[in-house]
Amino acid sequence: MKEFQRIDEYEKDELFFENSKSGLDVGILFLAYVIMAFSLIILVPKIYLANNIYYASRDVAKLQTQKDLLTEENDRLKRELEKIKFKYLMMNLD
Repeated sequence: MKEFQRIDEYEKDELFFENSKSGLDVGILFLAYVIMAFSLIILVPKIYLANNIYYASRDVAKLQTQKDLLTEENDRLKRELEKIKFKYLMMNLD
């Protein structure tokens, strides 16, 4: 027959303490939260500014396109006005 080995209370406490310490330490967890918060503090304004710059540049491009179209339209209307003035002058000379 096998003889049972008994362990005393000190050995039980040591075994229990080793098993309970296998998780994350509170200090390391706190450090991870601090690093995450610091990263968010740095990255959120950068993302916000990048988005605002993108949308502002889209608006500027749209306005630039409208300006170019209106400039071309203005040139066309000036040429048409010159043609009408020329026709009017030619009709009055006759």
